[in-house]
Amino acid sequence: KCGVVFVYTYLQNNPNKRRIPCQKISKFYILILKNLVHIIHITILMENITVRITTLMNHTTVHIIMVHIDTLSNASAENACLLIAIGVGGAYGYKIAKREVADVKQQAYTLKADLKNVMAGLKAQDPVATETACDQLDVAIEDINKTFDKKIWKTAYKIPKFKGYIDSVKELLDLVQEASSDIARPTVAVLNDYPLSGLKVDDGFSITTINAYLSLLEDIEPKIDHIVTAMNQVDLPMGLNSMISDYSVQIASMTGSYDNLKEFLPLFKTFIGDGSDRTYLLAAQNSSEIRASGGFPGSIGTIRIRDGVLTIGDFSSVYKVLASYTPSAANITAEEKELFGSWMNGPRDACFDPDFERVAYIWALAYEQKNSEHVNGVVSLTPAIIQGMLEYIGNVTLSDGTELTSENATKVLQYDLYYKYLNANASATAGDYVDDLFAETAKATMSKLVSDFDVKKAGDYYKVFSDGAKNRTVMMWMEDEEEQEFVKNAGCSGGLNEDPENPETGVYFSISDPCKLGWFLDIDTEIGEPVVNDDGTRTYDVTATYSNVLSNADKVNAGNYILGSYGGTITGYIHIFAPAGGTISDIKTSNGGRMYTGTYHNLDVAYMFGNSIAPGANITITYKVTTAAGVTTPLGVNSTPTLQNYR
Repeated sequence: KCGVVFVYTYLQNNPNKRRIPCQKISKFYILILKNLVHIIHITILMENITVRITTLMNHTTVHIIMVHIDTLSNASAENACLLIAIGVGGAYGYKIAKREVADVKQQAYTLKADLKNVMAGLKAQDPVATETACDQLDVAIEDINKTFDKKIWKTAYKIPKFKGYIDSVKELLDLVQEASSDIARPTVAVLNDYPLSGLKVDDGFSITTINAYLSLLEDIEPKIDHIVTAMNQVDLPMGLNSMISDYSVQIASMTGSYDNLKEFLPLFKTFIGDGSDRTYLLAAQNSSEIRASGGFPGSIGTIRIRDGVLTIGDFSSVYKVLASYTPSAANITAEEKELFGSWMNGPRDACFDPDFERVAYIWALAYEQKNSEHVNGVVSLTPAIIQGMLEYIGNVTLSDGTELTSENATKVLQYDLYYKYLNANASATAGDYVDDLFAETAKATMSKLVSDFDVKKAGDYYKVFSDGAKNRTVMMWMEDEEEQEFVKNAGCSGGLNEDPENPETGVYFSISDPCKLGWFLDIDTEIGEPVVNDDGTRTYDVTATYSNVLSNADKVNAGNYILGSYGGTITGYIHIFAPAGGTISDIKTSNGGRMYTGTYHNLDVAYMFGNSIAPGANITITYKVTTAAGVTTPLGVNSTPTLQNYR
């Protein structure tokens, strides 16, 4: 019923009165055969626009009107669209046009609500609700497509501006359809085949179920990226652009946790494998007995995969778990004996070596020798990681009533318990009691993680792991060399610097006297601005300061179990490493001690034994580091993880 004869456009400020693109106009004129029109109506497909219609000429055969857009600003002119409903029964045509526009907007809101229901079903891990919502979403898409098949929209499609908008709407519909068919419905299938209720098996986890969801995430993640990117490029009419961000945010949320996890996904998949039998050691390193690669491994547990189920076993004292002497298969080198002394003869003290890959290998051999069970890898944790985990799994209460929280765990384990049980009035058996509490802590935390495991918190668990990998409070070693490459790529091998393009100087300390003074040790490293040398190398001035912050009050209240053999003086080994492809030089010590030099794993190293740091005192090491030629990446630091941030 509607048809436009022809339209002339006019711009007030255009002296040539030439025809210009419609989106730039503030006035236009319409010439219509008079016998075809009773009433002229204009429907505006944009908010906040006022239109005045003025009859300029009535002729016996033609009718000329002027349409003036009062509130069309320069900005809104870019997007203004006018649908001119003209013809016999014009008022009726106007009502139809207005109703059609309202219908499309309402259908768009329905589509958004249905998509939200799909996402809600997925979040709730409810396959029935999700599938029902997908069906409703498909109906909503079909309804909008039917609307655009109507004659009025086909007519509007012939107008270039409308054509672009309608194409945008149809593009959005196709993307939402993709989200339903390629993302939501495959997820429903996995939820049906591998319900998350089957993730936990007794005190362990089903590897088959884990792998099903990992494979799903790998499959849908690139599809989600494609859909979200395409959605954000769609331009909708009728003020509906705000919906685009709502759609894309909802869809992107499906893999929000995965986006954080994916850098560790290859390692995690390697760690769990296909469900075949594996055994890993889980070492709880004690930072109060600080060592170059972390701390004394006071308690060691196991992670076992048997018959497709992963379980975490009990923790026991290192003395009960590892062989007393380092197995000959470890082939301790003359170089290692020179750098780390006789400590390498006992596997529990191998952590004087800052190279965790080497330390973990020795631990694995010592466990195999004592327990006749092959070890596929080692995971190391410090008390700082336990504190991080408690933020997401809740508090843990020990058998003596001590409560560990995400605010206090590190301080309680590395300071409070020692001063509670190992003070100046401690009994002879108090040390064993505290060691048992540490083993209990590790077991209780891991048990709570398993029993209260929440797949929705996978991103949170990842954050604890990734933060620990950055500061050596979480480290991992895999027996298989190819699998170990995944560990290195994830940045949690605890190995020495191997990449000249990412240089790091190693700054390490190992307490050599039996004590619990690691709580009071600070290691602070300052790196100056580089000097660019003629050969393309860069030289940095580095200052490493080792401080003993034991106060008089803490010294008076502590027993010998804490203070050690020298009344609170920290004694031990210092090791300084050059970065890969680089050198160290001009080494000076504040205590006048001599630092010897050598090489280890093709890295320059300076070392000094018998260092004594009295309470309130420090030792400062200054030296120069020169990185490999052509390397512009700033020099970083790889250091023994201390407890100074938890005091």
